[in-house]
Amino acid sequence: MKKVAMPIIILVMIGAFLAISWAKQPKVKTLVEKEKVGVTLISVYDNYQVNPELKTDWGFACLVKLEKENILFDTGGNSSILLFNLEKMKVDPDQIDKIVISHIHGDHVGGLKGFLKENGDVTVYIPVSFPDSIRKEIESYGARYKDIKEPERISEGIFSTGELGTWIKEQSLIITTQKGLVVITGCAHPGVVNIVKRAKEMFPEEKVYLVLGGFHRPPMAVVKQFRELGVKKVAPSHCTGDPVREAFREEYKEDFIEYGVGKIIKIKEAKLGKVKEKKRVIKTKAKGEIIKYEEESFYSEDDFALILENEDEFKSQLIEKFKKEIIGVQALNCKVDLGQSKKSVILKCEIRGAKYGTNSYDMHFL
Repeated sequence: MKKVAMPIIILVMIGAFLAISWAKQPKVKTLVEKEKVGVTLISVYDNYQVNPELKTDWGFACLVKLEKENILFDTGGNSSILLFNLEKMKVDPDQIDKIVISHIHGDHVGGLKGFLKENGDVTVYIPVSFPDSIRKEIESYGARYKDIKEPERISEGIFSTGELGTWIKEQSLIITTQKGLVVITGCAHPGVVNIVKRAKEMFPEEKVYLVLGGFHRPPMAVVKQFRELGVKKVAPSHCTGDPVREAFREEYKEDFIEYGVGKIIKIKEAKLGKVKEKKRVIKTKAKGEIIKYEEESFYSEDDFALILENEDEFKSQLIEKFKKEIIGVQALNCKVDLGQSKKSVILKCEIRGAKYGTNSYDMHFL
């Protein structure tokens, strides 16, 4: 009995240590930035392959392309493979403005030196726990470094989770898009679920649209935990492990993204301000002191698709705009319905305080 009890005691102590260590993580300040960006994500280094013209190798690197700049998240383990894949994807190293390194392991930082030989005019964001030798190497190529400890804004719509973990310190990326949060992990040593929770702590009003990267062979329960956290889409790769990838594929179906080197994911920036109605029909009907107001607006297929992608935001904007346009009256109980077949939007409100005669209503619009 004693020989069996000792390992059990040790395992319990380790589990308790990990739980306490995570609990001691500093409380995260909620970020309230309203930046919503369009982004293109390109896998330029991975041990999984989507484009057979690119080289595979154990490691991870993802290019984050924004409207104003490009950010390379991790550099893989071999700079020659990284540079080869960038060239094949028609990406010049000089086009990259910033580099974010998730953690110290060679399959994520190994390509940095060779990249800096090609382009030293970058800022490299590294966990504060990195050794000084890395900082000196970065500076030796004329590049700059920035230590990351707490959650921090890196660029417009791009944020670091801050340094997480106990034994292996690691940072992940969070991108705020119109569709929700995109979380990119290198190896997820602190636990991919913990990383997603950190993202939700930083942006409590946002949903998690996509989690992408290495998940570090988590237990199968991670699939259920992602559902409970409201993760919409997944793109596991690198160190996730085939059994877990297949479990995600089975659960997420069309929301599972086959991710590997050469994969390109585009998340468009929704610009609701550019949505234009093609036709507008207004109906009113008097019932006592209340006017039943209804307007139906028709849209192009592309504009209606954009409305569907941002349904809640569009509805709230439409009601708010209508209430600001009318003067001298009060709009109550407003609601918006979407007509899928006709590509139309129907706004219904009760109008109080309007003067009306037999054939006209004194409803003033700005």
